[in-house]
Amino acid sequence: MNSTASANVAASSGHRLTLMRLTIAVTSVAFVISWHVIGVNLGSIFSLQTATDLWKFVASLFPPDFSPAFLRTVFAATCQTFATAIAATILSIGLGFPLAVFASANLWRHGILVEAGQPSASAAVLSAMSRLTRAVLGFVRAVPDILWAILFVTMVGLGPLAGTLALAVAYSGLIGQVFSDVFDAADLQPLEALQSTGATRLQILFRGMLPQCLAPLTAYALYSFECCVRSASVLGLVGAGGIGYEIGVSMRLFEYGQVFTLILTFIGLMAITDAMSRFLRGRINRRSLKTATDLRTVRKPGRLGRFWFRVALLIGLGCSFYLSGFTLEVLDQQGLIRHAIQFLSGMMPPDLSPPFIYKMSYLVLETFAISFIGTCIGVLFGAVLCVPATASLVFVNADETGRHGAVERSFRFLLYWVARSVLNFMRAIPELVWVLVCILVIGIGPFAGAIAIGFHTGGVLGKLYAEAMEEAPRAPIEALYAVGAHPLQVFLCAVWSQAKPMLFNYSLLRWEANLRVSTILGLVGGGGLGQAIYNNIQLGFYQQVATMILLVYVLALATDWAGDRIRTYYWQGRSAPC
Repeated sequence: MNSTASANVAASSGHRLTLMRLTIAVTSVAFVISWHVIGVNLGSIFSLQTATDLWKFVASLFPPDFSPAFLRTVFAATCQTFATAIAATILSIGLGFPLAVFASANLWRHGILVEAGQPSASAAVLSAMSRLTRAVLGFVRAVPDILWAILFVTMVGLGPLAGTLALAVAYSGLIGQVFSDVFDAADLQPLEALQSTGATRLQILFRGMLPQCLAPLTAYALYSFECCVRSASVLGLVGAGGIGYEIGVSMRLFEYGQVFTLILTFIGLMAITDAMSRFLRGRINRRSLKTATDLRTVRKPGRLGRFWFRVALLIGLGCSFYLSGFTLEVLDQQGLIRHAIQFLSGMMPPDLSPPFIYKMSYLVLETFAISFIGTCIGVLFGAVLCVPATASLVFVNADETGRHGAVERSFRFLLYWVARSVLNFMRAIPELVWVLVCILVIGIGPFAGAIAIGFHTGGVLGKLYAEAMEEAPRAPIEALYAVGAHPLQVFLCAVWSQAKPMLFNYSLLRWEANLRVSTILGLVGGGGLGQAIYNNIQLGFYQQVATMILLVYVLALATDWAGDRIRTYYWQGRSAPC
């Protein structure tokens, strides 16, 4: 018996060791190939000329331009960005909700609701439509929002209308996917009870599913609005209006003081949006936890208050749609719809000729290399900054041995907030803006795109790493402090060992996101497929554009598949007995 157990332990240990060696080998090969493809030149980063150019750029940001004339421009661009996000969120919910209903597996494909019905041709058709809708949502999600913006700029022209339509389409895929998953997670017992009374699928949806799912649906709609604000601030770089458009104009005019003012405005807008969203989500969560008796005791506004609230809401929505480009002057343009139809028809059929596919294969490899090297840079930045940004590591623990004076405590406090501020700044600036900055310092090309992804990813991963380590169970940490362990020993043996699975998962998820982002960095000179897409649109080669969009979709599918396989192997190795 003992010999069998020993053999199992040895086999599992050998499996983990083989898996680790394979992972290291594949990662090393991918790193070397990516390093060569994007042309990493460390000398260009650490050269005296680069340091001089960086200092000139940083110095040119000060002082920020706070002149009244420019502040009026900033205010108008901010209002347009905010209005675009509101209009796009409403349109994406309007598009995504019916798609989510059709994509729901519990309503149309399998489960107690489907099995209780009689098999028929209409049921088979509805099941096929549900699977097709799921595939459509996957395609819409795979194409980056800024790529949708370029397509709509080509169809409807420059301005906020193109950005609004692009975000509406892009986020309808996300909302449809998430809403569908929420519907499928609903409790089936109330739905089965409704079906037993003869209720139709729509009655089951509105009387059974929606009351259960309203809180998470609302919470995700608010989160989607946050994402729309962030995206709307960037789409202007390709002509879709808002803060991004003003940043692009100021960069081309070398007015870096104005650029800094716009970046500060963008960071402030995101902070306000995040605070509003957290406040509303908190109220929704608290309200969902109240019992029926508690809700009856809540003071509700009177009829007059509800009337004026609805009036203010309608006025606000009307202003948002007006500022986001839905004006009579734009909609009444002759040939607007005809031009859009001609553009879409010109993309068919995609160019699938072998020479063109072979030519694009190198750009696909370059796109992968940008995302991989950028993620490695981000992991490095995040790993360095997450330690001083982790409150449980920086601040003095009650169980930590030794004496700690006021100077040391002040230094730890300052170190923590400096690290947190740097991380917030790095992740607040979008990748496309980082690309523009990197191009000014080291020049155009895929290396600039990789560094830009690295800066933004470092801010994102640093925050996630710090939160994962702060959430590590305290019992092992306190036990090590109790026996007099050094803080470094506590970090390695208790904090790191417990947080390692989440750190790995965050890094992998971020690489999947970065691969999608790297497909569009070339729009502003960051290499990869984006530059080819932009050039072919400018030249009117729309069939080639359709092919490259399909390549983006295939790349996204391959990324999801690879990420799932890597996670599966990782957790299988961890779950093996020791």
